[in-house]
Amino acid sequence: MAPTSMRIFLLFLLFAAIKPAWPQSQTLVTVHEGETITLPENPQPQPEKATFWSFRRFDVLVPLRTNREAFHDKTWRATQSVWLGAIIYDSELTHQGLAHHNCVEGNRDLSHHPSRAAIYLSDLPAYSVGTAFNYLALRFVGKPLIFEFAGINTVQHLIGGSQWLERCW
Repeated sequence: MAPTSMRIFLLFLLFAAIKPAWPQSQTLVTVHEGETITLPENPQPQPEKATFWSFRRFDVLVPLRTNREAFHDKTWRATQSVWLGAIIYDSELTHQGLAHHNCVEGNRDLSHHPSRAAIYLSDLPAYSVGTAFNYLALRFVGKPLIFEFAGINTVQHLIGGSQWLERCW
């Protein structure tokens, strides 16, 4: 080899052995004065934000919403609050009807004159199971399903509390 071609060959090996200052799979981009951010070579698409009518496909394992999105969802909070309000409405009217009038409880699971604690505790299992179902449905299946448990039980408690008003006062 001629000395010039040998020098070029050695320079080529030298430059091939030197690594760049940043990884090759990322690119530096200047955003503002002196600020830089690192962008990946092949950015992955971000999932779309779930809407009211969004349902998860069965072949996708990623949840529709994060925990934060589920617990901060206004529809879920309103649904649970209305259901809890209906339970309180029914339980307080039941307690007042039992305490101050000559009426007895018609629920076969309770005694004829249950305490206030027994009335609230009788509704606790249904509320907790329904809340867990609503959370899982909101997070993994679809938002319209959160009205199922809450809607049915809210109507039952509103009817039950209103019957105390109509029949016992």
